Amino acid sequence: MIATKSRVWCGMLVVCLLLAGGCKTEQPGVTNRVGTIKAVLAASPAAVTEAANEVLGAMDLIIINSTSTSIDGRIVARTAQDVKVRVDSTKIGENVSEVFIRVGRVGDADLSLTILNEIKEELGIPTYEEEDGDDEDEDDGEEGDDEEGDSDGK
Repeated sequence: MIATKSRVWCGMLVVCLLLAGGCKTEQPGVTNRVGTIKAVLAASPAAVTEAANEVLGAMDLIIINSTSTSIDGRIVARTAQDVKVRVDSTKIGENVSEVFIRVGRVGDADLSLTILNEIKEELGIPTYEEEDGDDEDEDDGEEGDDEEGDSDGK
């Protein structure tokens, strides 16, 4: 019985250690560590907190607390279903912050990434989706040219 419990605890510990390393997301430089999205942004913690305040307010979340200093910042908000949303930022260099976003107890990666992209947009930092979108726009233009060429040929 004791040996079985030990094996279970060892197995759980191994899983936790594997998850603690963090998983990369599709966005370069962005990781998902046990439900918390982490990214580095070229902005001060105060600017990140102000941008997060604007973004969460625009999403109609209820802002519970929003504070920042030149060293760090934190904003806590709640959804209509009382799910906690937290954005923390810490200065790691001159005008460079490490940002952590967590939605709910276990984390909602999709909503966290949406919030991150909106914060980037508010700060004027290009987002991963915008980079992909530019490539698609160029492709769409080329396809349109081909279609027009087909029409002229008929």
